[in-house]
Amino acid sequence: MRFSLITGALALLAGVQSLAIEERANPWQARHGLTSPQLQSVFNDLTSQGYRLNYISGYTINDVPTFAAIFEKKSSPSWVAYHGMTATDYQNKFNTYVSQGYRLVLVNAYTVLGVDYYTAIWDKSASDSWVARHRMTGAEYQSEFNTYTSQGYKLVHVSGYAIVNNAYYAALWVKINNAPAWVAHHGMTSADYQSKFDSYGSQGFRLTLVSGYQVNNVVYYAAIWEKSAGPAYYARHGLTSGQYQSEFDRIVAQGFQLKVVSGYDQGQSDRYAAIWEQIH
Repeated sequence: MRFSLITGALALLAGVQSLAIEERANPWQARHGLTSPQLQSVFNDLTSQGYRLNYISGYTINDVPTFAAIFEKKSSPSWVAYHGMTATDYQNKFNTYVSQGYRLVLVNAYTVLGVDYYTAIWDKSASDSWVARHRMTGAEYQSEFNTYTSQGYKLVHVSGYAIVNNAYYAALWVKINNAPAWVAHHGMTSADYQSKFDSYGSQGFRLTLVSGYQVNNVVYYAAIWEKSAGPAYYARHGLTSGQYQSEFDRIVAQGFQLKVVSGYDQGQSDRYAAIWEQIH
């Protein structure tokens, strides 16, 4: 299914609940546990009110495609978003929108009954050189990572997923002048991820991206940290829907805004990893 084109100017929100924050920040809303038709309905409703889709991840619950999304009411360059794309659909839309001056700002992948699908957002914001790849094996991803980082590119987004019990990756790199120090890892177990989170945090790095994914019934994480100034942030992973809702309510009440939410499978159940940043 497609989203409409819009032009112009560690937790999760349960079911189809929403939450908007308006004090000293743009209004924003989040959803999770949405089926494809529910997502399209929410998308149509919120974008008609001037909201932009900031983040979206796809996952499955009992083999049913399910989505978590973050919307924010803010001025924005022209943008377009789609979900439910096959690899071929995604590549075709990628080629079409890039030829029209759009750049990719987010791609997340998920699989349904062994078939990979993609959610993506493009916009017409200014950017330095950038490159994107998808359907990479672990070895291919590592090779591309080495190639582009050696050329001065910074990894800004990565999505892990499984196809026939093998790990695959979609990623986005941007060439950023004077980029802060940064590190990225993939294929981390929960314990590995927690250990690196603690280690990098103690060295002054902040988590900017986390992606959870299941391969052969084992959950792994890919993540990016950077050493940069920024507001206080809070991150959790491995949360059930109920735990995510509870954590969401608690941390948002303290003035934090959801920035990243990764829904993923653990067995046939949904789990969530998320990052919030303090806004007031």
